[in-house]
Amino acid sequence: IGEEPEWLTYDRWGTYLPEGDLLHDAVGAADFYEKLKACGGPDAAEQWERLMARVTPLGEAIFQLPSAAVRADLGAAITMGKYAGALAGVVLKGGGDKLNAPFATLLEEERITDPFIRNWLDMICFLLQGATTKDAPTTLMAYMLSDFYRDGVCLDFPVGGTESIIGALVRGVTKHRGCELMLNTHVDELLFGEGGGRCTGVRLKGGRTLRATKAVVSNADLWTTRKLVGEAAAPALAAELDQRIGRLERCESFLHLHVGLEASGLPTSPSETFPAQWAVVSDWEAGVDAPRNMVLVSLPSLLDPSLAPEGHHVLHAYVPATEPYSEWEGLNRNSAEYRAKKAEAAEVLWRAVERQIPDVRERATVTMVGTPLTHERFLRRDAGTYGPFLRATDGQLPGPKFSACDGLLCCGDSTFPGIGMPAVAASGMLAAHSILSVRQHLQNLDTLKLPPK
Repeated sequence: IGEEPEWLTYDRWGTYLPEGDLLHDAVGAADFYEKLKACGGPDAAEQWERLMARVTPLGEAIFQLPSAAVRADLGAAITMGKYAGALAGVVLKGGGDKLNAPFATLLEEERITDPFIRNWLDMICFLLQGATTKDAPTTLMAYMLSDFYRDGVCLDFPVGGTESIIGALVRGVTKHRGCELMLNTHVDELLFGEGGGRCTGVRLKGGRTLRATKAVVSNADLWTTRKLVGEAAAPALAAELDQRIGRLERCESFLHLHVGLEASGLPTSPSETFPAQWAVVSDWEAGVDAPRNMVLVSLPSLLDPSLAPEGHHVLHAYVPATEPYSEWEGLNRNSAEYRAKKAEAAEVLWRAVERQIPDVRERATVTMVGTPLTHERFLRRDAGTYGPFLRATDGQLPGPKFSACDGLLCCGDSTFPGIGMPAVAASGMLAAHSILSVRQHLQNLDTLKLPPK
């Protein structure tokens, strides 16, 4: 789209694990072997080599198959046909029907039994897709491992924080004549033609209507999209959405701790002993998906000082999709009970921060605690969910289109390929290209300069 934020790079993701603190946390292949020596068993390195020899060819093949070529109609035979060689490579190297098998199946085939490796992979897998290796597909982990454990790999951070990514995307639209983005605009209802066979627009909070000339695309989660569809207005679509929902479970929600803190005496740049991001796992045996067992912490102003006032840092700690919504459902957000429950829940987050900043509570000048109710309210996520939970053995999430209704597409984590930023971005391209003609889609692929493989 011709717009790009400014990027910083860094190479360390800290860990506080049952095996020890901040042990060989540089990203990439070389330092991870040092981590295996410190945390794994006597043959951990050998097992890891065996695993990477299996997944790297598949991961490299997946890299050659651009998600931008996928669309949700028969035209995919043409757009994907440009990359027929790459597609054949993925199928061949992935073992055909094993591509969407649980990653744990591959681990068993390769005799990966080292407890640390299995725990580590469960953690990485869960952070990517809200599922451990026994439920996540092989393709996801092959792609990630091949990318994350390359020599010379680094992590990117946008100057100005994630807002600068949104800013680049907004500019990519609004710079074109006649294009407008209405941000912070609440959609109350989807509108349909007679009989509900075509989606014709949306009604906003306050009553204003917007009519669609081609299509309406919903990036709300599946449950929220269903609430926008009146049963009487589009009965067949309502039934189709209910059928899709019936296949899925919800991932759990989040706890958040946002802190502005006084920075005197703290490092001004990340290092081996003071990384800008870190994870804390309390107990491998409990499982990385156990409530409040794993906490992630980010100190982004250590990378980009512009994110905090001079002499201060900003910090975010959270539990990643392991907090049950049921623990909070029905609570009055203005009640003393809710405030007390928030304070108690935040303790696990404070403790994770204190692993690296022992006096953070004394330094804090601004403190905000978020719960599943916060997640639900501010992000419009049904039950505060991270997204849908679908086991690899249960097949794939549906594509963007509906058989019962034209003119409506969905994207986001409730559609194929699923949860996680790369997958959600791919789902957006899939929906957009499914609106375009095949000719326009092919022109887009040429513009993206993705040559046939």
